[in-house]
Amino acid sequence: MLESATQEIAAAAKAARRELTAYAADLAVGLAQKQIHVDAATDRSLVRNFAGQLGVSSGSSADAPGKGRS
Repeated sequence: MLESATQEIAAAAKAARRELTAYAADLAVGLAQKQIHVDAATDRSLVRNFAGQLGVSSGSSADAPGKGRS
């Protein structure tokens, strides 16, 4: 009986830790959403910058003959 109770307590503690972790994650995401404000102009700028970085990081070697895509 003692072993059964110990197992139940351990299972309940594990479930409580999972729930607490999920709750903390939800709170963190909620706070981040409140702090991040992206308007249309900022969104366009972010996309342009990201696309520019993709062009720079991949370079022109992928489009060169014999390199990159097969």
